[in-house]
Amino acid sequence: MDYGATEVDDSPGAAALVHDAMFYAGDQQFASTLVPFIHEGLRAGDAIVAAVTRANIAVLRDALGTDAAAVTFIDRDDWYVRPTTTVAGWERMVTDATGRGHPRVRVIGEVGFGPAPRQAGWSRYEAVLNEVFADAPAWIVCPYDVRALPAELVSDARRTHPTVFTPGRPASTGYLSPAEFLSLVPEPMPAVSGPPVLAMEITDGVAPARHALSALLAAHGWAGSERGDDLLLVMSEIVTNSVRHGRGPRCLRAWIDGDRVVCEVTDSGDGPADPLTGYRPPSRAVTGGRGLWITRQLCDAFAVAHRDGITIARMALTLT
Repeated sequence: MDYGATEVDDSPGAAALVHDAMFYAGDQQFASTLVPFIHEGLRAGDAIVAAVTRANIAVLRDALGTDAAAVTFIDRDDWYVRPTTTVAGWERMVTDATGRGHPRVRVIGEVGFGPAPRQAGWSRYEAVLNEVFADAPAWIVCPYDVRALPAELVSDARRTHPTVFTPGRPASTGYLSPAEFLSLVPEPMPAVSGPPVLAMEITDGVAPARHALSALLAAHGWAGSERGDDLLLVMSEIVTNSVRHGRGPRCLRAWIDGDRVVCEVTDSGDGPADPLTGYRPPSRAVTGGRGLWITRQLCDAFAVAHRDGITIARMALTLT
């Protein structure tokens, strides 16, 4: 099938991140915009990765013909699971590709925003990329299907992408720095209902809290399970952060709803000073500072908020 071609001018250099939003409304526009981008990258010796829907993988394979063999295709439903897991995956890909001699990695990243409770977290991810990969030799084009996505997500794309992937690559109207966007769009707190099944003040470090949560998990048959161990790890990391950096009374609470467990740690500290804490992959040269990164890697949902003088860190995991 002939999808035609739409050239996008002003190809930037490979020295640092380029992060474009692309708006499309059908297979024809999707392919005709992206096929020249891929062909140009192949001529330049760039690595090409497309993490898009299954349907759009088929569209690109059809349009590229034999050149499709040079592209790494990823089902976006398998790739966009947790924002920091995806960040770590892109970091590995860029490192591996440049290690193989590619001057740059061209990424087509069609974010799987999912249902409404997940969407703000993924818009925050889009903003975070601008900081985390600021110096990376990567050109990321993020397709937004204007037929299917809520208008708010399409609007947020202009606030989280410095440029738009159209001829001339104009600057996005309303673009915000990552810190500005994250401060305006808080990460949704995992929901809880009813009284907690565990509530305790943390007075003697992490050990009593770990013991109490371990007993709760054992009572529900989750002792020694992989996800139960993940919950114990992230709870311990957050309690340790609270003990080291928080102030005033520190409390641990937990709720159980079916096979979903939510833990909350509160104190009177100010919370993380940097809104990107926990999003940046930790430096291998630095010991410590990995607690929030590990937590964001393992939790199904995680958020930190500061309300009325109280810092709340809440994490949710499904244990089966």
